[in-house]
Amino acid sequence: MICPRLLTASVGAAALITSCAAAFVAPYDETTDRLLTDLSVKTETAIAKADGGKLSEEDRAKFYDEALGTVRTMKRRSSLFAKNEDEIKAVTQLEQRFVDLREHGSSPRSSLATGLRATILAVQQIQIAKKRSSVFSARLKKSG
Repeated sequence: MICPRLLTASVGAAALITSCAAAFVAPYDETTDRLLTDLSVKTETAIAKADGGKLSEEDRAKFYDEALGTVRTMKRRSSLFAKNEDEIKAVTQLEQRFVDLREHGSSPRSSLATGLRATILAVQQIQIAKKRSSVFSARLKKSG
């Protein structure tokens, strides 16, 4: 038989952990994650085309315009949530990477896109951590 004090302590500990997780991390946003995934695919596609010499000037301009539009949308969404400073900072860095590449005036070849890829990866890692945190919090709420 379960001791009532132990049960109360376990529920209290779960509630404390859940509230702490919510206090330090912004909630996971599926829309931002989807936008980031789509942006990553479009970026890798543009880089592959540029490396193969198959990214026209028109396609390059369209890629940068769409990428900046996506990043700015992500930035606005990120600013909607409290405790999201790390993501806002990373997305702002990502925006600057796209601006710098566009102003460089050439295609986003692999040799020029190292920093861009690293910044996309950093934002992806934030999204993965937030998703894990939300799953962990949901499990604690169910068990509590």
